[in-house]
Amino acid sequence: MSEQARPLRTAVLVKQVPPYESSLTLDGHGRLERATLPAEMNAWCRRAVTRAVQLARASGGHVTAVTMGPPGAADVLREALACGADAAVHVSDPALAGADCLITARALAAALRTLPPLDVVVTGHSSTDGATGALGPMVAALLDLPHAGPVLTLERDGPRTLHALLQHDTAATDVEIRLPAVISVAERSCTAAKAPPESWPSTARITALDLKALPGARPASAGPTHVLATRAVTTTRHPVLLDGGTAQADRLFDLISERLAGPCDEPGPPVRPWGGAPADGPAVLVVTAAPTSTGTRALVGEAARIAGQVDGHVVVACPEPCPPDRLSSWGADRVLRLASRSARPVARALTRWARDHGLPRVVLGASTDWDREVLGRLGTHLDSGLMSDLTGLRLQSAPPCLVGTKPAAGVLADITARGPVCVATLHTGSLPLHATRPSRPVPVHDLDIRADPALRTLRTHPGDDHDALERAGVVIGLGAGVPVDAYGELATLRALWGAELAATRKVTDTGALAHGRQLGVTGRSVSPHLYLALGISGSHDHLVGVERARTVVAVNHDPQAPIFRHCDIGLLADWRDTVRALTARAARHPRAGHAVAPR
Repeated sequence: MSEQARPLRTAVLVKQVPPYESSLTLDGHGRLERATLPAEMNAWCRRAVTRAVQLARASGGHVTAVTMGPPGAADVLREALACGADAAVHVSDPALAGADCLITARALAAALRTLPPLDVVVTGHSSTDGATGALGPMVAALLDLPHAGPVLTLERDGPRTLHALLQHDTAATDVEIRLPAVISVAERSCTAAKAPPESWPSTARITALDLKALPGARPASAGPTHVLATRAVTTTRHPVLLDGGTAQADRLFDLISERLAGPCDEPGPPVRPWGGAPADGPAVLVVTAAPTSTGTRALVGEAARIAGQVDGHVVVACPEPCPPDRLSSWGADRVLRLASRSARPVARALTRWARDHGLPRVVLGASTDWDREVLGRLGTHLDSGLMSDLTGLRLQSAPPCLVGTKPAAGVLADITARGPVCVATLHTGSLPLHATRPSRPVPVHDLDIRADPALRTLRTHPGDDHDALERAGVVIGLGAGVPVDAYGELATLRALWGAELAATRKVTDTGALAHGRQLGVTGRSVSPHLYLALGISGSHDHLVGVERARTVVAVNHDPQAPIFRHCDIGLLADWRDTVRALTARAARHPRAGHAVAPR
């Protein structure tokens, strides 16, 4: 057999989750209450199964499905077997209940080491019950493998090479991946693997492993992050509901005008002034691939706020273009200039820097793919784990620790890190933009980083303007109730109001809008002056992404839509007729306050 046709051994990591948009609750330990809920395979994992089976079958190879969970999680393995997997491994131990992401990654990596040498490990890019986007990078770090994701297209390109198109937040990238490797599959990558329950085989091909059989794995109690408490989501909005169809469109326009009549740009809190950052104090490290973006400004300002509370200083690590003067005005006290954007070597270099210069107290990044991978790997190397996709971070005095706020299962979970380092990614759209300080020269240190030889970028396809949505003064959100062929009808209103488009997960999953336009738990957060929600029912997972919007306006024909309980102004009407009426009124009154300047 030629090397080109050499059979590939693949493993696919799958997860059992409650159905998407189920009514979820957390127990007293911050764990999902799963016992009374139906369960299914995570949507991203279904695509991962398809990809793993395709790779193996094309070469006469072998697929092993692996999961971690209680006894009932064997069902996702049985379905994976029905969809083409050859064998399965079930990691199950009561001591793993409630495991955080790093504990889960350690257990899964240990399970993978029990298998014959693998060519490809395939994961879903995220999960619907607790999105982190970091499991693939963490497993890759533990196995010392390259990681590529989120993968949209994938094909074998040589005996030990894959060619993939990656879906990033701002662009798509063609890459060449040298095997062995870990890949994470995007939601729209391929057809979801599904099989009816009556076709699922027995558990005969499933190997059960507990902690004793997994060298290097740890119990959940050893996890570096844990849930302190959960609290109900409360709204400070007091909805004004209009009933009467588009006859109320003029009234809606007037109410919006009243709310936006005052000054839209309230100054944010000031960045800590110069002279307040002791160089020998703990470092608060910001890691970013977009050093000139509004999101990075928000992150650096947040880092400066935290540094002021712990008598520390702010270090920003970023590749070129690296503007030290601008970063210093945002709150940076020193800069680490990265010679490469390759996530694996960047994480290794930052780990060495941390060990040589003293562990940072906090490491912050944005909720973007690159930041999640670098911080996921760094949190693995430092054994600190990762608190991902937070909407806030605060210093708690008793006991002293940093506490992050993460939306989960319809509540807000307060989570913290036990160790000396807190590593977290944040929805930068949930953060305030701090007022700047005068820029000054700051020390710049170059980190010599070589590109990852196992992951080569072939071509970048520029895509969405990630920053435009984050800084938009007006955002129009589109739900499944707005057909894609009608998007053009919004063009005039968008132009009059200077609005950016965003959407729910259901919309971006169809490809109608770019993934970077998705708002919510598995997307991003924004804080515009006006958020106009059209055809959006209003799940908590989506509304998390607009909780800091100054005004939320909802238009829906369903009087039972949950969004009417979480908006400022609601109109029970057809979205299309409403948009036409608002457009006509805005054209007649161009100075009515809606052409809001970007944040």
